[in-house]
Amino acid sequence: MTQHCPSTSIILLSYNRPVFLKAALGSLVNQTYQNLDITVVDNPSPASAEIAEIVGRYHGVELIRNPVNRGFAGGMNRGIESAVGHYIYLTEDDIVLERDCIFRLVEHMEANPSAGLISPIMYNNTEGTIRCAGGEFSLRGIYLRRTHGAGERDAGQFPRPFDVTYIDGATVFARTDFLRRLAGFREEFFMYVEAVELCARVGKAGRKLTVVPGAKVYHFEPPDETCSAPALEFHKLKNLYSLYLLHAPTRHLPEFFCRYVLLAALRSAFGKGVDIRTLLKAVRWVAGRTPSLLKERRKYAPSRFDSLDEVYAGNRVSPKIT
Repeated sequence: MTQHCPSTSIILLSYNRPVFLKAALGSLVNQTYQNLDITVVDNPSPASAEIAEIVGRYHGVELIRNPVNRGFAGGMNRGIESAVGHYIYLTEDDIVLERDCIFRLVEHMEANPSAGLISPIMYNNTEGTIRCAGGEFSLRGIYLRRTHGAGERDAGQFPRPFDVTYIDGATVFARTDFLRRLAGFREEFFMYVEAVELCARVGKAGRKLTVVPGAKVYHFEPPDETCSAPALEFHKLKNLYSLYLLHAPTRHLPEFFCRYVLLAALRSAFGKGVDIRTLLKAVRWVAGRTPSLLKERRKYAPSRFDSLDEVYAGNRVSPKIT
C-alpha cells in the first residue's frame, strides 16, 4: 500500500439489535487502520433509544436517526450520502470485523485502482464456518445464485483475491465517488435482491467485484425462520421481477415470467408456494413500473449475466448453490 492513508467512512446500518451493536461497534473503533470516521444509521425500531445510548458511548461516532424505516437499501443510501471519506465501507449491526479488516481492504483497493466493489470473507460467528466468500448469479430462465464456500471450514481454499459477480451487500468496500455515481442501492427495493442488482450495474459499468480473503468479518447467525411474513415475500418477488426486467438477457424473459409468475400463480391457487395475494400484489407493483424499468434497461450494456457455466469458465473456485 502507498505511504498515505486515505480516509475511510464506515457506515453501519442498525435495526433493533442493540446487543449485537455493542460488539459490532467495538470491532470498528478497534481497527488497526486509523483514518476512519464511523456513522451509525438507525432505522427506527422499539430499540432505537437504547441504540442511541450505545452509540453515545463512543466518542466521534455519529448517529443518523431515520424518521421512518427506509429498509436496507434506503438506510445504506442515507449513509452513503453522508460519507466524507475517500473510501466507504458498508456493514451492519450484526457483523464483527477482525482488527486489520479495513487495512486489508484499503491495501487491496490502493493496489487496484480500477476495482469496483471489494469484500472480505464473511464467517458465521458461532460455527466459524464460511458464510459468504462472494459468488455468482445467473439471469436465465431459472434464477440461480451461487455462494462460494458457504458452510465450509476455511482450509485455505481461498489463498488470494479472486473476482466474482456477486458480493453480499452487508459488507461492501468501494470508492465513495464510484458508489455515489451508481446512486447506491435501488431504494424501491427496500430489502432483498438489492445487492444483486447493484452488482449487476457494477459489472455492466466494466468494473470488477473482488473478494479479499485477507480481510475477514463474522456474522452473528440469525434465528431460524420457519416461514416468511407476507411483507417479506412481497419484497422478494417484486425485486426479483424488477431485477430481470432491468438486467436479464431478453431471450430469457419469457421463460422466467412463465415460471415465476404463471406457474407460481397456479401453485399458489392450489395452496402451494407463496400466498396468491402476495404474488398478485408483487405483480401489480411491477406492472405499474414496467415502462420505467424498461426505459432504464436501455441505458445498460447487454447483459453479461447469462450462464453460470460461462461465468465459471477458467475459475478454479468450486462454488456451492445456495
